[in-house]
Amino acid sequence: MTDFVRGQALSPCMYGLDTAKTDVERFYALYNTHLEAIKYGVDVDYDGVPNPINIEIPKDAQSIPLTKYNFFNNVVINVKNSSKNFYLFRMTQPTDSIYVSKKTIDAGDFTNVKGLRQGHHLLILTDNCLWVDKRQGHEYGHTRRDIILVENGKAANKPIMPYNTPETKPSVQVCAVSDVIKVISGITINRDKDAKFKTFCFDIQNQYNVELCDININTPASTLTADNAIRISDCAKVQLDHVHINGTYSRTDYYGYGILMNNVWQSDMLNLYGRANWGIFGTNNINVANLNNCDINRYDIHCYGRDITLQNCKFSNLYNQFSSVYGTVTFDKCVFNKHVPVLLESSYNAYTPFDLVFTNCVFNVPSANNYLVDARYLTDIRNSRPETAPKNLPNVTLTKCTINLLEDMKRFYIFRFGSVTYEGKVGHITDINITDLKVNGGKTTLKVSTKDFPHNGTIHFPMYNKTVGK
Repeated sequence: MTDFVRGQALSPCMYGLDTAKTDVERFYALYNTHLEAIKYGVDVDYDGVPNPINIEIPKDAQSIPLTKYNFFNNVVINVKNSSKNFYLFRMTQPTDSIYVSKKTIDAGDFTNVKGLRQGHHLLILTDNCLWVDKRQGHEYGHTRRDIILVENGKAANKPIMPYNTPETKPSVQVCAVSDVIKVISGITINRDKDAKFKTFCFDIQNQYNVELCDININTPASTLTADNAIRISDCAKVQLDHVHINGTYSRTDYYGYGILMNNVWQSDMLNLYGRANWGIFGTNNINVANLNNCDINRYDIHCYGRDITLQNCKFSNLYNQFSSVYGTVTFDKCVFNKHVPVLLESSYNAYTPFDLVFTNCVFNVPSANNYLVDARYLTDIRNSRPETAPKNLPNVTLTKCTINLLEDMKRFYIFRFGSVTYEGKVGHITDINITDLKVNGGKTTLKVSTKDFPHNGTIHFPMYNKTVGK
């Protein structure tokens, strides 16, 4: 077999896919093919395989390992699962512990660190001092994580926030990576309506330069929740292109994600479509993300992120959620259909400074959502970390935007608050700049916020109290 397979792709039919008599046998045909491909350093060829492929997850199943190039040739996989919660496909590699000083992390020069001077490496940083002590209403806080790509001893990026501070207690993992693009392409996964357990589809860990494209995940109505259909963690430079997610294991009142991300630098989502009871995205520790030409019900950073750009995207019937973000969140040529553009998730109590920019955007606004930013609750509860203890609000810029009033509304607010009990001064915000605004469907008066809040100095808002529309 070694001489036969060396240098060429393997077909699942070589491992009994075409002769398998049960769905479990078909699962093992796929598993064994991929396992052998990994062993011999080749890929899997799905050309000419029976289509669709019906599989069932056995009780002793292990995830099917992915090779570098995974071209599934538009195969459809129908999955039954009465055994256990399970990741169907996995791409991962082990890491090793390494010592790197906090000063070196921030400087980005690792040429004096043994093992990092040559080649490409991922440094996976975990701050063992909680970024948020306790999320309100939950039994956990938030642990910040960062990932740094090191190329021949030099950092290609910086962490979201500095590590050389008295509070920070980093532990560091490292793995060597290749700059060769890893590809997962051309597959539809249908999860069975009678599934007793969850089949998560893809688990991508400790990877650099990965593309997932032309992927469809279909999930029928179910009582199952807490989905992670696609999980991406501790990765750098990840692209999702033409990924369609139709449903997740979730309810309108209980979470479940189509795309779960944790600790990712430079993620690009193109032509993404997603609909579900809960928000499609659930992410943490996201450093530079770009969405283009997407049609989804939510983009989310639960806690800790920097520099997010959303272009030519359509958002519907929910909200985009952020907490402890830095840099700039930019919406360019986006449409919001009965959708709150930005919700600042107050449960983390991490109102960090950032700027919010809308350019050439369209807001289709019902009277119940007559605001841009839902800032929730400003309380006197303070986090212990100096980075997340102060309260800040973003500067807001709108340029060449259109507000379509779907119902009569006398006022339109930049910020909406549920309550303000904070007695300190809110920082960062100094400017609300609105230029070339068009309002259709009636007249409304622009206001800063639904409730007064204490702030540093004066907020420059030339359009304040101006009536706009016709």
